[in-house]
Parts: sequence; structure tokens; C-alpha cells
Amino acid sequence: MSDPARFEYLLARLPHQPPMRLVERIERFEPGALASASRTAHPDDWYFDGHFPGEPVVPAVVLVELLAQTGGLAAASDVGEGGGALRMRLAAVGSFKFPAAAGPGAHLVATATVQGRMGPLIRIQGDVTADGRLVASGSITLAEVRR
Repeated sequence: MSDPARFEYLLARLPHQPPMRLVERIERFEPGALASASRTAHPDDWYFDGHFPGEPVVPAVVLVELLAQTGGLAAASDVGEGGGALRMRLAAVGSFKFPAAAGPGAHLVATATVQGRMGPLIRIQGDVTADGRLVASGSITLAEVRR
């Protein structure tokens, strides 16, 4: 699926709003299985103010959140018109590694793959690159939230 209109529809289904909506663009989407999404680490992003003055670095927690939002897209299997916001929350953070850092201007790409489902729990494995260099890799568990 590479239809820009469909990607915009999916972005609108994320429950996050700026500045916490980290995903700016969906690069790839396979319903219920995989998603790849990106953002630019803008020099004026809120998290650079204090992390770290003079040597700004995208915080690890922001990389994990970018992967979680991308994982929510990957887990979405209902992409039909009329669907509401994707209702998931981060339930667990597994082992993560952060082999490099990303700074202002970096093009971040998160790729999330659904590894398994058990009831409302969805296990996601993924990574985040900055300008093609691996900056985060690990697993998370999302929980579907029932209304």
C-alpha cells in the first residue's frame, strides 16, 4: 500500500497530537504486520531544549515512543473508512539497545514488525535509524484499549 491519501488517513487515526505525535510520514504499511514511519528531528523540537544544551541528542525515550507509534500502525489491521482512532497503549518495554545517537536534522525512520498477539497484547520488534545508521533496536508490547 503506497497510496498517500491512505497514509494520511492512517496518520489521522493516531490518537497522539503534536507535539507528541512523532510520526510525520508513513513510508510502508502492511496491515496487521509491519509499518515503517519517519520524522525529521527538527532543531526546534521540544526535547532538544534540555537534552543536552550545546550537544543536543534525541532522547532514547523519544526513539522508543516513535517505535511505539509506528508499532501501533503496524498492528492496525482495520484500515477501512470510518474507523476511529487507533486505541492502543504501551504496556511493556523490552530489551533495547542504543548503539548511536541522533541529533538535530537527522532523518529518523522507525520500522516495526508484529511478532505475535495474545488477546489484547501485541508484541512488536523494531528499530530506528538516523540517516541510515541504527540508533535504537528493541521490543515493546502494546495493549489494545477497549472502550
